[in-house]
Amino acid sequence: MAALSRCIFLVCLLGLTSCAARSVRLIHPESGATATCGAAGVGIMAAAAEGIVEECLRNYGGQGYVPVEKLAPEQRADLERRGLLPKPEEPPIRAGY
Repeated sequence: MAALSRCIFLVCLLGLTSCAARSVRLIHPESGATATCGAAGVGIMAAAAEGIVEECLRNYGGQGYVPVEKLAPEQRADLERRGLLPKPEEPPIRAGY
């Protein structure tokens, strides 16, 4: 019984020390309007943070918003052409490696 109590205590302690943070940038392909879904939590709220972000994504997705990383190539090109989405930066080239 004591071993079970210690095991439960350790699981609870680990749950209290966990943390989570997530942020997703969204864009409306036609209008170019942007939004960000994000949340962070520590301990018990770490699990809730993920749910908050998912609910936000569903709400904006229902309005036509798309995560920037999931834009179709033609949508990305159109938004870049209209100046509503910056072109991705090339990683710096490092000499001597």
